[in-house]
Amino acid sequence: MNDDLFIKRMPLVIKELIAREAALNHRSVNQEAIALLEEALLHRMETQSPQRRNVLATLSGYAAQATAMAAAPPLAPSSNG
Repeated sequence: MNDDLFIKRMPLVIKELIAREAALNHRSVNQEAIALLEEALLHRMETQSPQRRNVLATLSGYAAQATAMAAAPPLAPSSNG
C-alpha cells in the first residue's frame, strides 16, 4: 500500500543533494528519496535491537519489490482508443 508523505522546510542543500543522486541513478527525486529512506531504515534495523529487527524482513521484501518494479520496462500504451 502506498501513501503520501510531504516534508516541510527541507534544507535546500539536502534537496539539491537528493536531486543530484536522483539524476545519477536515473530516478525521479521522489523515487530517490524513497530509496534513501529505505536504505537508511534497513541500515538502522540491522544495527538496532532484536525487537526492531523483525521489521527488517518486511522492509527488505518491500525494497526488493520496489527494485524489481523500477527495473521492469514501462508498459506500452493501450491501443484501445
